[in-house]
Amino acid sequence: MVKCCSAIGCASRCLPNSKLKGLTFHVFPTDENIKRKWVLAMKRLDVNAAGIWEPKKGDVLCSRHFKKTDFDRSAPNIKLKPGVIPSIFDSPYHLQEHSYSVMDSPKKLKHKLDHVITELEDTKESLRNVLDREKRFQKSLRKTIRELKDECLISQETANRLDAFCWQCRQESIERDYIS
Repeated sequence: MVKCCSAIGCASRCLPNSKLKGLTFHVFPTDENIKRKWVLAMKRLDVNAAGIWEPKKGDVLCSRHFKKTDFDRSAPNIKLKPGVIPSIFDSPYHLQEHSYSVMDSPKKLKHKLDHVITELEDTKESLRNVLDREKRFQKSLRKTIRELKDECLISQETANRLDAFCWQCRQESIERDYIS
């Protein structure tokens, strides 16, 4: 059975002439920590399990996904240096350079969601407080305009203009509330 590279979009196959072409194939490490780093570097998701893909016993990665400095060429057989992580992948565009390219665990996603919901609730509460302060200020301003008019310190025309201005501010505030 011909082994194929496990990287997304890589068509490399382990054929008899692969080594002659400088192409080598490497099984996944047995060390779980390093194997996990390989899998995360690949950014490959398992659609069936709705999570990160897990390599099977015979799965391999080809040498195209490693830097030249990752190899130990001192022995007759080219081997990877201990602990190296694959770093060269031509991932589909929608998986490149995005924070969501490798899924977080459901627990971590739930924590992030809870944090965003808390921030949203805090922002809503803050907005309500600002709007309440604005309403109180407008009432106070109207009362002051009435008192100035009653004391004949401003004309009826000025009082009407100031009142109209307060009403216009109030309408704009209501429209902002309605739109948001």
